[in-house]
Amino acid sequence: METAQTHIDDAILLRIADGDETAMRRLYDAFYKPLLFYAESLIRERVPAEDIVMVAFTQYWERRQGFQAIAAVKSFLYTTVRHACYRYTSQQATRHQHVQEAQQASAIDNDFAESRMVIAEMIGSIYQEIEQLNPRYREVVRLLFVQEQSIKEAAAALNISEDNLRKRKERAIEMLRNKVVGAKIAQLALFYLLVQQRMPWKD
Repeated sequence: METAQTHIDDAILLRIADGDETAMRRLYDAFYKPLLFYAESLIRERVPAEDIVMVAFTQYWERRQGFQAIAAVKSFLYTTVRHACYRYTSQQATRHQHVQEAQQASAIDNDFAESRMVIAEMIGSIYQEIEQLNPRYREVVRLLFVQEQSIKEAAAALNISEDNLRKRKERAIEMLRNKVVGAKIAQLALFYLLVQQRMPWKD
């Protein structure tokens, strides 16, 4: 399985710099889902994560003539999303604690943010498959593996029993595994996601 990123090279940036919206769409398709996973895993909220990613692309478009390498674009997008997530979490935290404590919390999360960036890159090859799951299974994957909720929290959010949620989780994993058979990179990403140290699906 090849991801959209496989077909993106530095040459496309010249077209984007000239205002080619089709080229911009290709770049957007290549990076949107990994960036969304990255943002949502940092703030654990879907809608704000979507907004943050869209703003990052808008900011890139406004500065598009200053980029000549895909690596620089990727760095810009991830850094922009990361800083926006920190601002968002800090704003949310100040509702319950002092600004200094919120800033300290963001600083402590630096290593975590770096690890999520690596995972986002790895999972980019299967995120499209996650999005194509039946909604009842897709939401289970999102709550457990992206937002890292516990079984109890996810079951409450979906208004189903914990046993029902466990069954959906197992079925979702099975469907994803079947979809990525033969794709070594995708399998690695899925494996890493399911066995990551935090084990978010634990009770």
